[in-house]
Amino acid sequence: MTVTNTNSVCFVVPDNCSAIAAPNCLLKQLVEACGYVTACVEGVESLPANAEPAQLIFIDIRLTANLCELLSCCTRSGRWVFFNVSPGSVDELTLLMAGAEGVFYTTDKPELLLKGIHRLNKFDVWFKRDTINRAFRQLRDKSDPAAAIQNMEVQQMVQQAGLTKREKNILLLVSKGAQNQEIADTLHISVNTVKTHIYSIFRKTNSRNRVELVAWSSSVFG
Repeated sequence: MTVTNTNSVCFVVPDNCSAIAAPNCLLKQLVEACGYVTACVEGVESLPANAEPAQLIFIDIRLTANLCELLSCCTRSGRWVFFNVSPGSVDELTLLMAGAEGVFYTTDKPELLLKGIHRLNKFDVWFKRDTINRAFRQLRDKSDPAAAIQNMEVQQMVQQAGLTKREKNILLLVSKGAQNQEIADTLHISVNTVKTHIYSIFRKTNSRNRVELVAWSSSVFG
């Protein structure tokens, strides 16, 4: 199945299940009230294989007893959200780190469901604050503090130099060995404009020629 309309929401439910029945009916109604067109398909085999990156796909967590099978779907395109989740039945952090965009519980009140839909509509994730904090801590613990500090130093050097976005682009091209004409063709500007930018970069980086400029760039960007 291929989903291409990002203004629609696809609900994937278990086989022989009444389309968004019982507690799901309210979720579907709220999604539609937010301006989405909804569609409902049944069974694991109906999980969308291709979807637009912004496409919302709501998966009934009862679709299969194999949670790993469901989580593997999150590696596909689209934005995957799990619903009909019983409180305490899954670890939200696992869902988040596996690529899911959010989770709705069977005990969620209408106002909470609506808030979650609005957040997803703004391209936010919908998880408990504690889950997001745990995810940040996990990522932080795996990060390299030295690399983070070095990156900060690079940003400070670039900021102190006062390079514009255009000048940064030209600097990167110069660092790759591009000549003025190549830079002009790449950025769709005149050679004279390229020369003006390069002279400005020389001045801001205290470089007297391209060799010193490339050396400065290497010390900053590596």
